[in-house]
Amino acid sequence: MRKMFLLLILLLPIVLFPQQETSASTEVVAVVNGEVITMEMLNLEADLSRILKGIASVDTRFFDVLTTTQEGIMFLLRYKKEVLNDMVDQLLIQQLARKEGIDISDEEVEKIVSKRLEDTAKSLGATIEELDKFLKESGFGDIEKLKKRLKWALKTQLSLERLKEKVTASATITEDEVKSYYENNKDQFKTQSSIHALRILTKTKEDAEKALDLIRSGEDFSKVASDLSVDDLTKHTGGDMGWFTKDAPFLDEDVKKIIFNAPVGAILGPYKTSKGWEIYKIVEIKRASLIPLEKVKEDIVNILLSDKKNKMWNDWLKKSFNEFKKQSKVEILLGGGKE
Repeated sequence: MRKMFLLLILLLPIVLFPQQETSASTEVVAVVNGEVITMEMLNLEADLSRILKGIASVDTRFFDVLTTTQEGIMFLLRYKKEVLNDMVDQLLIQQLARKEGIDISDEEVEKIVSKRLEDTAKSLGATIEELDKFLKESGFGDIEKLKKRLKWALKTQLSLERLKEKVTASATITEDEVKSYYENNKDQFKTQSSIHALRILTKTKEDAEKALDLIRSGEDFSKVASDLSVDDLTKHTGGDMGWFTKDAPFLDEDVKKIIFNAPVGAILGPYKTSKGWEIYKIVEIKRASLIPLEKVKEDIVNILLSDKKNKMWNDWLKKSFNEFKKQSKVEILLGGGKE
């Protein structure tokens, strides 16, 4: 037990202050096909210093348990090992890309990362120097440490993207596949029914019946709406509601069922609704219709091509990555051990 306690004391500086410049930063924690992952790289990726600072600001008891007990420190070490396992897989992806002839140079990565940081600073109305100061004051390290993290992530991202481009370059969609998708998914390519209507809204049934009597006696619907409607949104336009579909949130469900089955020119109501009493006039109707194949062909090709590429990519990656990982020599040296 005493030996374990002494080991934990020795490990505390590494666990609690991972971004501190110490000799531990150059310690090799993993070797993947001859390429090393150092403690500095792991500490940057795990970012425990910032995480623990955040925990301490929220719950000091939890922070104390994590940093002063055997169980807590072992949990933090386990977290770092999980991060390391992810980094090993990411490095394997980078190596697999190189094996497949995909070259991602450090110069290219440096250029992209620098541009992104410049754009970020510019969007915040700041300079790189001011961004660096902000990062330091906020406990995120500094600009150089952020660059290192971004370079690592970007290299893995570009490796995956370019591998996918290479693997799926041969994917094509035939005319038969397009037609089959169209025939089997016609509901997806139907336009919704829509209606252009006028409305009169009144507070009482008596006012609604008065408005309806005026319309029946020959008064123009729009004029009656302007004179009697209490709907602030439409009374100044003669009750004109414009075009709307069955998804319209401003209609009661019972009213929708009636007006969407009515003919052009119909005067409907008055109906008691959640807003008051309503009268409608149907001006125009556009019934649901099937969009011609030629108008949606490009969309269908994009859908099918995306699905086909994703399947090709997932199948290839699962097989090739697993095979490459099995053939690779991976040594985990975190904590001085070896796996």
